[in-house]
Amino acid sequence: MIVHDNGVRFSRQLLVWGDEKQNRIAESTLLVAGLGGLGATVSQILARSGVAALHLVDEGTVALSDLHRQSLYGECDIGRKKVLVAEERLKAINANVRIFVHDARIDQKFCIAAEVDLVVDCLDNYNSRFDLYHAVRTGQFFVHGGVQASQGQVLTLVKGESQPLDEIFAGCLQPKGPIPVTPDSVFIIAGLMSNEILQTIFGEPKLLNRFLVIDLVNLSLTFLEV
Repeated sequence: MIVHDNGVRFSRQLLVWGDEKQNRIAESTLLVAGLGGLGATVSQILARSGVAALHLVDEGTVALSDLHRQSLYGECDIGRKKVLVAEERLKAINANVRIFVHDARIDQKFCIAAEVDLVVDCLDNYNSRFDLYHAVRTGQFFVHGGVQASQGQVLTLVKGESQPLDEIFAGCLQPKGPIPVTPDSVFIIAGLMSNEILQTIFGEPKLLNRFLVIDLVNLSLTFLEV
């Protein structure tokens, strides 16, 4: 059931963003690649913010080891496809958001729907990240995020104008085995990613061609130009 709330749903954020920025959110279609720790929380924040549509991409199923950090899922979802659970939960949060699910692996054949305005990288391996970036259209914004242990990073690029993602991460090795991570780190990095996504929707990206590196052990923020 679609709830027609005449602005009540967004009344608190309208006090911060105003009508013009809220209208930009309401007109935006985004693709979120990866529905693990970062993607589950980022997609939820975007749905709560009132975006027009979300394309969700993941081929995984919910596992017990996911539940400590992946905010869309519960014990009742173990063994179910993440994209289908995410669709249910996001529609329960905001039925006005159109959800498109893609139960697919991101590889060299992956294509991005023409209506997508902004691509969000919440993946956990370099090969898929690079294939995703190669699928981005020239001039399209791409917000990257990553987290490991108590550290994370956020970066915004524009395809065709910024240094390519595979050049930025050239020489980086994929960690062997499970990536160590804590729930607090995931939620903090996902929140910072969501902030940058919204700022980009507003036309005011803060991290364009600039890494924000977060160290939660020392509570430090570092900015690195790329």
